[in-house]
Amino acid sequence: MDRTMKQFYKVLGFPPDDARLTRNRHTNSIFPITKFASREEVEKRREELRFNLRMAAGLYPWPEKTPLNARYEDAGEYEGYSIKKIMFESYPGMWSTGNLYLPRPMKAKAPAILNVIGHWEEQRLTRMDTADYPQQLANFARMGFICLVTDMIGKVDSRQVSHEYGREEKELWTSNGLGIQLWNNIRALDLLCSMPEVDAENIGMTGASGGGSQTLFLSLLDDRIKAAAPINMISLHMQGGCQCENAAGLRRDTDNTEMCAMIAPRALFLAGSTGDWTKYLETAELPGVLESYRQYGAESMVEHFYQDAPHQYNAKTRHKVYSFFARHLMGYDPEWTEQPIEVEDLQALTWFRGNGHAPGFDNDAEYYAFHKAERTARVAELSDDEKRRMLRWVTGIRCSGYNYIPISSEKAEDTLGEKGVLAGCHGRKLPMVKITPANWDGKRICLALGNDGKNCLDAEAVQNMLCEGYKVVSGDLFLTGEFEGAVQNTAGSESDNRYLTTFHYTNEACRTQDAALFVKAAADLGGELTLWADGCAARAAACAIALCDGVKEAHLEASALALEGDEAYYNTFFLPGICTVGGLDACLQLAKCPVVKF
Repeated sequence: MDRTMKQFYKVLGFPPDDARLTRNRHTNSIFPITKFASREEVEKRREELRFNLRMAAGLYPWPEKTPLNARYEDAGEYEGYSIKKIMFESYPGMWSTGNLYLPRPMKAKAPAILNVIGHWEEQRLTRMDTADYPQQLANFARMGFICLVTDMIGKVDSRQVSHEYGREEKELWTSNGLGIQLWNNIRALDLLCSMPEVDAENIGMTGASGGGSQTLFLSLLDDRIKAAAPINMISLHMQGGCQCENAAGLRRDTDNTEMCAMIAPRALFLAGSTGDWTKYLETAELPGVLESYRQYGAESMVEHFYQDAPHQYNAKTRHKVYSFFARHLMGYDPEWTEQPIEVEDLQALTWFRGNGHAPGFDNDAEYYAFHKAERTARVAELSDDEKRRMLRWVTGIRCSGYNYIPISSEKAEDTLGEKGVLAGCHGRKLPMVKITPANWDGKRICLALGNDGKNCLDAEAVQNMLCEGYKVVSGDLFLTGEFEGAVQNTAGSESDNRYLTTFHYTNEACRTQDAALFVKAAADLGGELTLWADGCAARAAACAIALCDGVKEAHLEASALALEGDEAYYNTFFLPGICTVGGLDACLQLAKCPVVKF
């Protein structure tokens, strides 16, 4: 099919200079510091970012907190501490695994620390100069802390799903490893709070690298974390290099440092090194975090340590962290000196010695089927307004401000043709045509949106409305019509852009935003608005009418809306999260106007 824009519908002589043709956000972008002018501004942004994180992680609405069914097994008793193997059921069939380090003897309720591990190959069994987790955890316990350490998914005992879980079609359901690990850690907090030995009012969390990312995410969401130490991760220069730190939509308009700033005014410890992406800690990330703490007069609650070292959670950093948690969770600083430990058989701390995994889900596919069913059931319980809130996140339909820039007009015997550009937020520039017949009654308006842009003006149904005296408005959605020949550039290397959807809306989402903008502009002309759309524009319009007012009736191409299954959505209408909210069928059920399929 020839999709070339017909000359007499052209507004410009070249593809629109739309800012979305350049995608310049990626994991190694250099992000600016987010400024805050008041405490109210911080708190508003915190709620926005909490919602954003929950949506990206597939945790909105919250899953049901089912019984944890915790299992314990003694792994050893040592001078000043003991170790247990532990596993608990975060979802039915999904087990989080790890160790529990306990002070010995236990004298009274004790503060607790949740420990999460980064991408060290041996995880909680790692004993290296850059990180020694058995020694760190043992010293926490000897100090008097109860410590729970959990495995990353796909690592050590937690091998029910792969560590790389969560790409491609799974993004349609916001089903990802980041969300699994975050929910595991939320349930780990539940477990700690349920233990009679734990002082639930004094719980901290720490982790380095990818564990620093999980510390960031949980501390942003959960106020039960009273003191957080995300080590060698918070950066304006690198946002996370693994799938487990990236989920579609997570950083479309934020970054790790801004999210970290939302922990204010709780106690926060940051560590950085010259040998990784935290090398600018003292001149970039620390000032960025203090932007929010300053609004609470809580700058003293932020501590940091910077050293000449590679990527690490080394002895120097651990020394500072012992002091930080002691002061904020125990109320005093014992000036602890790290004591060396010996563990004869590290595999004795594991459940399966590297061979097998917990009962329940056996692979990615089994968990994926469960998660889709779980999300479908939870979303079905929501009100229409809550479903629309989710759909706004999925599509990015929020900003309705625009400016119409007239280009030319031409009056014929029976019509007035006007051409211009509809300029919207975030640099959108959309060619637009308005055709007003001489017999227009000043009320009836047709907005026509097509798979091939303004060529849809030739559609029989649209021409009939024009003859009947409708004012007809049309325009080109992103990468349709006059966008032909436009080149979409992506800044950075292929490696930088491994997680493109983490930072950017998909092209399909951009078209839904454009459809909503055209609806707003057409509705502002006054009168009764009928929306007509085919192809990709029909799918975009189905989303728009669920969120936009002003449309009296929508006529949408039935075959364009007939998508069934993940593969069809992924190949035709790829919007991360769209299947979580119920797909196009749910959009039509939420429509604010009657819908006629043709």
